[in-house]
Order: sequence, then C-alpha cells, then structure tokens
Amino acid sequence: MPIAQQASAQLAFARLKTLAGNWKGHAAMRPQSGMSAPVRVSLRVTSGGSALMHEMVPEGRSDDPSSGDDDPITMLYLDGDRLILMHYCDSGKNRPRMLGKLSPDGKTVEFDFLDVSGGTRYGHMHQAVFTIIDADHHTEDWTYVSPANKPGHAHIDVVRAN
Repeated sequence: MPIAQQASAQLAFARLKTLAGNWKGHAAMRPQSGMSAPVRVSLRVTSGGSALMHEMVPEGRSDDPSSGDDDPITMLYLDGDRLILMHYCDSGKNRPRMLGKLSPDGKTVEFDFLDVSGGTRYGHMHQAVFTIIDADHHTEDWTYVSPANKPGHAHIDVVRAN
C-alpha cells in the first residue's frame, strides 16, 4: 500500500503543478449568496520542483510589499508518500497542514485537516479542494472553521490570465 500511496501523492502533485501560472476570477465567500469579489491567484513551482507556492490576492491590490497588506501563502509539497498543503493563514495567524488525495478521475485534489501550528484562537483553515476543469480553468473551495467551530466556505473560480 505505501507504494500505491506514494504513486497517488506523486500523481496528485504532478497534476497540481500543471496549474503553475497566473489566474484571475472571482471568490465567493458564501457561494449561495451570489456575492463575490475579483481575485488573482498565482501558482509557482519552486525549490527545484519540490514545492508549489500558491498566493491569492484581491484584484486591484497593489503589489507594493511595504503596504502591510496580508495575503495568504500556501505551500504544497510531497512528504514521503503524502501530499501536504501548509497554509500560512492571514486570518487565523496560524499554519494548518492538510493531507491531500487525488480523486479517481484525476481532476480533483482534496486536502483534509491534519494539524495546526500557531493555535486556533482566530479559527483555522480546515479543508481545500482544487478541481481542474481544463488547462485554463480551475476552481478552489476552501473551508475555514471559526473559533466557535462553525465552518465558512469560499468558492474561487479562476481562468488562466494572459
């Protein structure tokens, strides 16, 4: 089984690396409400191909790092036979880790909560799902759990930016 797990984790990581590039679209914090905001997503293969860095920024935000704006950074990487997502959370001020698995059809990678560093005083990111529609379109679904243990959902629908 460990060989199968390792192969699945490697395949899932390879699929996610195909998302490298710049994306634009909309983020809906409560998808059923119909309210959404424009967003930019950047995914970059880094560290000699051993990590994928994900950054999400509201559209229109300045790229000036001295502005003090916080945006979440997420790192995805292989750890032995596991695919790990570590989210450096701007809201929770913590670093939850999640364990990824590839769907049987190879189009979705779902990450479920493993543990968190930095505490949960402000809540924590609990789940992330990346669905690859095609080479130029993917969605992301993120679940945040509040300190009162209530989940909040965000749905991000993005297309590749030119």
